Amino acid sequence: MHYSTGQTQSFAFHLSADLLNIHKEDVDANLDEIEMDLLSRFYKFARDRRLMHWVHWNMRGQIFGFEHLEHRYRKLTGLDAPNIPVEVRLNLNDILRERYGQDYAPHQQLPNLMRLQGDMPKGFLEGKEESECFSRREFIRMNESTNTKVHFFRHVIELALRGKLKTAGRSLADRIDRLLESRTSRVLAFTGTALGLLSWIAWLVLLTRR
Repeated sequence: MHYSTGQTQSFAFHLSADLLNIHKEDVDANLDEIEMDLLSRFYKFARDRRLMHWVHWNMRGQIFGFEHLEHRYRKLTGLDAPNIPVEVRLNLNDILRERYGQDYAPHQQLPNLMRLQGDMPKGFLEGKEESECFSRREFIRMNESTNTKVHFFRHVIELALRGKLKTAGRSLADRIDRLLESRTSRVLAFTGTALGLLSWIAWLVLLTRR
C-alpha cells in the first residue's frame, strides 16, 4: 500500500495463477511456476521503489522476512533480487514498542492491538489460519487477510500520529496520549484558550484608550 494515497497493489497466488491460465485443480502441479511469477512481478514493482520506506510487521529473518523472499526468488529464477536496504525497512511492531513500551498490547500483539481499537477487522486471519488456507488452496481468503492487515497498519500510523492509538501500555507517551484524550483536558484546553483571548482583548482595549 502507498501510504499517502491508500492505493494497494496485491501480489497473490490466485492472481498469478489466473495470469498464467492455470486452473485451480492444476495449482499443485505448478506451484513453483506460480510462485516465480508472483515474485517476479513483486520485484519488478519494487525495483524502482527500493529506497522508499517499507513498513512491515516482523519481516526480519530468513524464515519470515525480506531475506526469505530474496532466497525464493534466487532459487526459482537463478537471479539476484533487487535488494531493499535494511535502512528503509520499518518494523511497525518495533516502532510501537519504542513509542508506547514493550507492553503496548498483550501477546500476540497484532490481533490484540486490533481488539484494543474496537472490533476485529473483517477478513483477518492469524498466521496459522493463513497457512491452513494455503493448504486448502483458499488463496482469495489469504489475500483478503493480508490486505486487511495492510489497511490496519495504515490506520495504526494515522491514529498514532494524532495521539489517538489505544494501547495497554503504561509508558509516559501512552499516559500523555490518554491524558490529552480525557474530557478534563479538553475543558482545560478550551478554558486556557478562552482566557488567552480575553487577556488579548483586554490588552487591545487598554491600548486603544491611550
